[in-house]
Amino acid sequence: MTFDQLKYFIAVVEENTFFDAAETLHISQSSLSKQIMKLEKELDITLLDRSRRSCSLTEAGQFFYQEALQLTKQYRQTLFGLKCFRENRDSELRIGTLPILSHYRLIPLIKKYSEIHRQIHLEIDEVEEVELINGFNAGKYDLIIAREPLLRQCSCETCILVHDELTAVLPSSHRYAHSSSVSLPELACEDFLLMNRYTSVFHLCMEEFKKYGISANIIRNARAESIIGAVAANEGISLLPMSNFEVFRHQNVAALPLAPPVQLPVAAAMKKNGSSARAAKEFISYLCKNIE
Repeated sequence: MTFDQLKYFIAVVEENTFFDAAETLHISQSSLSKQIMKLEKELDITLLDRSRRSCSLTEAGQFFYQEALQLTKQYRQTLFGLKCFRENRDSELRIGTLPILSHYRLIPLIKKYSEIHRQIHLEIDEVEEVELINGFNAGKYDLIIAREPLLRQCSCETCILVHDELTAVLPSSHRYAHSSSVSLPELACEDFLLMNRYTSVFHLCMEEFKKYGISANIIRNARAESIIGAVAANEGISLLPMSNFEVFRHQNVAALPLAPPVQLPVAAAMKKNGSSARAAKEFISYLCKNIE
C-alpha cells in the first residue's frame, strides 16, 4: 500500500466516479482502476461496490476511507515537520575562518549581519589552515574565510573580501628600514623568520624566493606575533601580511612594501551546490558590500 494509492482511493470516493477521479488526478481511468484493484488485492477485501455506475463504498470501504483520511493527514503533517527541519538547517550558516577576522575589521560586520538577519544562526569556528581546509572539504563548513592562495586547492566559488600584500618586516636599525620599498633580491642574504610551514603565507614566500632564485636562510618558523618580537630583537627579518604588522605593531620594527608588490588577498569561499548555498552567497555579498 502506497500513499499514492490512498490518494487515488480518496479521490474516487469524493468524485464518485472513476472517470471524474481520473480527470482530477490527471491520470488515465485504466491506470486509476488498476491501482485501486491492486490496493484491494493487497488488503484482500473489496472497498468499492462497482455494480452501479457511480462508485459506492462497501462497509469495509467506509471504514478504510476514514482511516485513509487520517493516514494522509498524518503524512502531510510529517512532510510539514520535515520541511521545518530543512528550513532550520538552511537558516544555520557554519563558517570556518583563519584567526584573521580582527585583522580586517570583519568582526563588527559579522555582528551587524547577525543583528539584521536574526533568522540565520551563524556558527563561527576559528581554526588553523589544515583543519580549515579539511573541514571545508568534509562538509563541516558552509563557507570559509582564508587567504586566497590557500583556496586554490579547493573546488569552490571564491570572492575577494579585502586586499592585502606581503611586506618586509625589518628591525628599525636595518639599513633598508627607512626606504620606501625593498625588493626580495636586496634581502637575499638575510636570515629569515617565517610563518609556520603549513601556512599559505609560508608557501607564498617560498614561491617568491624560487621566482628570484633565492636560497633563503630560514632560521625559524613561528606565529606572526612571535616573529615580530624576534625581528625587534634583531634575530633576523621576515615577510608577513601587512595586516599582521598592523595588528602586532612593535616600536623597534619597520614594515616596507615589496617591489614589485606581492598580493595576498583574503577571500570567502563556498561550495557551488551546498545545502546552504543561498544563505552563504547572501552573507558573502553583505561582507563585500560593507567592508571598508
